[in-house]
Amino acid sequence: MILPKIKPEDAALYYEIHGEGTSLLLIPGLGSDGSSWGSVVTKLAGRFKVISLDNRGAGRSEVPATGYTVAQMAGDAVRLLDHLQIKKAHVLGHSLGGYIAQELAIDHPERVERLILESTAPVSSERNNALFLKFFRQLRDGGNAEAWFREWTRWLFSPECLGRKTFIEAFVKHGADYPYAPRAVGFRGQIEAIASFDSRAKLGRIKAQTLVMVGKEDRLIFPKEAETLAKGIPGSLFQCIKDVGHCIHIENRDLFIKVVGEYLVSK
Repeated sequence: MILPKIKPEDAALYYEIHGEGTSLLLIPGLGSDGSSWGSVVTKLAGRFKVISLDNRGAGRSEVPATGYTVAQMAGDAVRLLDHLQIKKAHVLGHSLGGYIAQELAIDHPERVERLILESTAPVSSERNNALFLKFFRQLRDGGNAEAWFREWTRWLFSPECLGRKTFIEAFVKHGADYPYAPRAVGFRGQIEAIASFDSRAKLGRIKAQTLVMVGKEDRLIFPKEAETLAKGIPGSLFQCIKDVGHCIHIENRDLFIKVVGEYLVSK
């Protein structure tokens, strides 16, 4: 389904809805779209009304030439909730999606029930900004798509997971063949949004009950960065999960679903 533009600065957004019950909004990471959640959506849809969206610049959503800030992308999410007439939802964001989820909870606290921040931080490191710029240049200049996605695996997955050849080859092939793979303009816009984001002075304004989770083997967002995020959010819970990297929901789907499900229904 497509959320149409209302104002010129808006982007038309692709989204899907699965299941019934309390609303749960899933916000994907850099260059990813709603499909990146895979079967997590199907599993969670047994208990929640799951809304997954493609952020501006990715997937089947519009790719504007300009207009990429985390605040604007959080505004996109609010516009989607308004369109669906959802006053309040649980919000789960991964990586860049975690930045967007933070901004949503800071600027629109009345729209967020419970907040889950997966593999994210209050600010992007200079190392990551440089790394993402390198990936952008490779994408802009063309080249071998499989090689581009294979390089990503070094940053997304734990050493143990990298040893699972069948899994890695399937991930690389899917990325290279995916018809809605990242495009240079949208990727550039998203990394510019990441580089300009800094929530450290605003985290105290988050009122939603919050769970911050990170993989112990995460090479993009180090556990200490995620822990700093958790310490800045009043009353938040912090969980460091062993033996997984940046994409907890892909590496250990069943554990991820268990943690998320239990947190969202706990008292």
